Amino acid sequence: MKQVTIGIIGGKGQMGKWFNRFFTGAGHRILISDLKTKLRPKDIAKKSDVVILSVPLDTALSLSREIGPMLTKEQLFMDFCSMKEDIVEAMSRFSYAEVAGIHPLFGPYPDTINGQNIIVCPGRGSVWLKWLENEFKKGGAVVTRMNPEIHDRNMAVIQGLTHMLTVCLGKLLQKLQMNPEEALLYSTPVFRINIDLIGRLLSQDLNLYDDLIGGNRYLPEVLKEFRSVLNEGEERLLSGNKGVGAAFMEEICNFFGPFCQHSLDESNKIIESIYSK
Repeated sequence: MKQVTIGIIGGKGQMGKWFNRFFTGAGHRILISDLKTKLRPKDIAKKSDVVILSVPLDTALSLSREIGPMLTKEQLFMDFCSMKEDIVEAMSRFSYAEVAGIHPLFGPYPDTINGQNIIVCPGRGSVWLKWLENEFKKGGAVVTRMNPEIHDRNMAVIQGLTHMLTVCLGKLLQKLQMNPEEALLYSTPVFRINIDLIGRLLSQDLNLYDDLIGGNRYLPEVLKEFRSVLNEGEERLLSGNKGVGAAFMEEICNFFGPFCQHSLDESNKIIESIYSK
């Protein structure tokens, strides 16, 4: 395909800038619209082959209504939101364009897309979808197609629950008055990684994490299951009967199978890289 004109609405944000560099490096022409740019979203809709919404979900939904009717069947309408059901439905409902919901499962820090996971939620059409997936794969990304609802249910665990546990562990340290810098002096490697992950989250956009946790409609049912598992773990790991806790963990080990050894090898590399500095 010839050079493509790609318009990024929210192109001055961190992910907008990252994908500006990525698509520019792939030889495409980039147009940017943001709060203080001359180009407005409607200009992007008129002048671009591919229109990307790189904005928070509520803004993306509003923009879908505003510029969606301007788009034609020859264009691609896509987004970078972390939730997919509502935005894919909105882009499909308010436009005639081909539609794809894209979730880059990484932040703006990697130098390249190589090895990074990208979820693609098809909305409508296949021509632009194949082009887009090929652009990502050429850069070395791991591209997976997924239904929008399944995506959001998975993100309830992968993002919602994971980030909530990170925040709550940080709150626990606050309540116990365990200063993180002092805790490093008596941390195990695994606990040090956990402290780093707490600090990593807290050093970024807290409103984003608030949305990732509170904006997932499937998180409450995941939390219900987690509370059940936590209660079972407390009952069996703190039973006082030798072997009961080990049996509990053995059940989980059997579920994970060979991935246990893979995880040990990979986490050893992470730990080694931390302590080799």
